[in-house]
Amino acid sequence: MDSNFPKPATRPKKYVEPYDFKHPKLFSKEIMRTLRTLHEVFARNLSRIFSSGLRQKVDVKLAQIDQLATSEFIRHIKSPSALYVLNVEEMGGDVVMVMEPGFCIQMVERQSGGRGSSLKENRMLTTIEEKIMSRIMGNVSKEIVAAWDPIMYLSVRSMTYESKPENVHMITADPAIVAVFRVDLADGEVEMKVSYPYSLLKDTLNESVLQMDSHSRRIRLSDDQMQAYEQTLTKVKVKVQPLLGTTRLTVEELINLEEGDAIPLNQKTDQPLEVRVNDVKKMTAYPGTLGSRKAVKIYELLEDINEQELI
Repeated sequence: MDSNFPKPATRPKKYVEPYDFKHPKLFSKEIMRTLRTLHEVFARNLSRIFSSGLRQKVDVKLAQIDQLATSEFIRHIKSPSALYVLNVEEMGGDVVMVMEPGFCIQMVERQSGGRGSSLKENRMLTTIEEKIMSRIMGNVSKEIVAAWDPIMYLSVRSMTYESKPENVHMITADPAIVAVFRVDLADGEVEMKVSYPYSLLKDTLNESVLQMDSHSRRIRLSDDQMQAYEQTLTKVKVKVQPLLGTTRLTVEELINLEEGDAIPLNQKTDQPLEVRVNDVKKMTAYPGTLGSRKAVKIYELLEDINEQELI
């Protein structure tokens, strides 16, 4: 079958990540991958809780998860903020959730039948607002427990609200594992963070992931089971999107577009296109044709790139 593809360009250089010896990576890639999967499930459940609280569609996504010094984490928390400290008995310490006060105030007003205030409103919650938010955050804490359930059993002994980061007692010498979430709303975007002290996670995660790995190695599927799994997987549909390029236009430029106008893209013709699988960049490819149909030719399968620095 005829095909027409441009000549591949020089293979791009491998990604090189700098290593900071002052902040060594404390968890393996397998454990970090487990943490990402866990918090992606948590993000989906947060979408449901916040959508119900705001009475509008809310999309929550895990932006990144990384480690940093606890002192640095506290230093970058604005004051006032909405901080919820969860005392988790099994971890022997506290999990801290950081939210923007404007987001909490808007949720309280929507719960009370109002239209909601500006997300930029920056003040402490009143006693009544704090009580209303405590019910919502109670549901959030239950979702944290549910998200961790495949790895370990957790129980939240108590939850307290603080508005000033200096009132949150954390061991500053201990590194923190911080998950950052992006909360997309109709009128803007806010950020939410969940922090776990490293000392509370190291023993639990190392043992749990090792047990999960050893358990998976012990399980041997029969030929019929393996065939059933293969048949199921081959029918699963995934979204594959080759991107021809992207660009940015102002509203004025968009309004003034006329028939026949050309919109330049930032994609060079001699460079491979980005290909996304379920909205995640997985490979690069060159556009072309296969017979009478448009097609792309895979050029490179991309390796996993670690998350960039949190702050």
